[in-house]
Amino acid sequence: MSLPRLILRPVHLKPSTSRLFPSRTRTCRSFHASGFDAGIKILFCGSDDFSLTSLKALQAVKEATGDEVIESIDVVLKYEKPSGRGLKEQRPNPVRKFANSKCMSIYTLDAEQFNDWKPPHAVDLIVAVSFGLFIPSRILEYARFGGLNVHPSFLPKYWGASPIQHAIINDDKTTGVVVQTLHPSKFDAGRIIAKSDPVDINIDIDIKPRTFPPPTTDPESPYQKLESKLAEVGAKLLTGVIENQHYDHVVQSKLPEITTGERRKHARILTTEDSRILLGEMTAREVFLRSLVFDNLFCFRHKVKGSRSKPPVRLTMGPFRLPTPDEYEKRLKLIRGQWIYLPDSSEDGKIEKKKPGSVALQVMPGEWVCFENSTSAGKTKQNAKGWEQMDRKHVQLISQLPEDGEEEEEFVYDDR
Repeated sequence: MSLPRLILRPVHLKPSTSRLFPSRTRTCRSFHASGFDAGIKILFCGSDDFSLTSLKALQAVKEATGDEVIESIDVVLKYEKPSGRGLKEQRPNPVRKFANSKCMSIYTLDAEQFNDWKPPHAVDLIVAVSFGLFIPSRILEYARFGGLNVHPSFLPKYWGASPIQHAIINDDKTTGVVVQTLHPSKFDAGRIIAKSDPVDINIDIDIKPRTFPPPTTDPESPYQKLESKLAEVGAKLLTGVIENQHYDHVVQSKLPEITTGERRKHARILTTEDSRILLGEMTAREVFLRSLVFDNLFCFRHKVKGSRSKPPVRLTMGPFRLPTPDEYEKRLKLIRGQWIYLPDSSEDGKIEKKKPGSVALQVMPGEWVCFENSTSAGKTKQNAKGWEQMDRKHVQLISQLPEDGEEEEEFVYDDR
């Protein structure tokens, strides 16, 4: 009588049970370089549309592989303070909506709560994408593999909170995305483990001549189109890192070093002060590029008539565009004044009186930029047509409110 044959099965191929579904078995799971079954538990930290693209990509991998690559995804959201009149408006978070639709566990924390918070259960990897809060070493230590971050620039260039905005303002022609490890004590100082190809910034292609760009919240705006492109590139990089287990410290030790060749440059958070037009200092293109990030820019309008003078008032303007070469040669080249009303015209040169036109502003000699609407402090918004009847000799735009005893900025005007 022969003995039954004994079949030995590697540990990583043995059926395992799920904590949520005890009767469920997994029969073909890949083996980690660190010595345990794949199917990692991810704690995802994100806050906006850019991060949502990465979260959707991770969920797609989870569903496509039957939890063999990613077992679970929990989500941490940064608490958004109410805004608007009476602080009654709560900005909807796109990450929350998607996470709810996939029955993910969600934790909403403000900065103070996050500093004292710890994950309620063990996780394998923390993924932070456009989160807005620093993830300290205390939290990273709860994750077996630490953390990863998707950053939309070629680090160390534009490290910080606003890399896309700075790339546009500085008129960069290309940018890119990296996946880096989360440093335990510094922002954007981890090891780069994946880098994209250069991504073109097509500002001049995206905007047609004589056309004002849509608001930055519009999907067709230059800013949103660039952000969406970088979000897709970043999500693809991230899923490649996850599927190839490049988050695993053992695997990382065998990867070649990745560098971008860029110098370290801080992409600080932009403030309202960065939307000020510095007349005599900024070129027309510099003003235009800032408007693609802020929508509206500001300076001050000063009315002077004879010996009478009114205090300057804050003037908000936007959207902006650059004049066409034809507009410059035929209408602006010989103008010595600071601004002039430009009526809209058809392709054959005929003036279209029913359209509001634009106001051309000379920000420095020979440098013109056009804006469509303006709002004086305490007044309602008016389109460019309202400037047609103003006397250019008596309305002056200045960058700064003059201090006591200080002379105001002065421009030379004529009647042309």
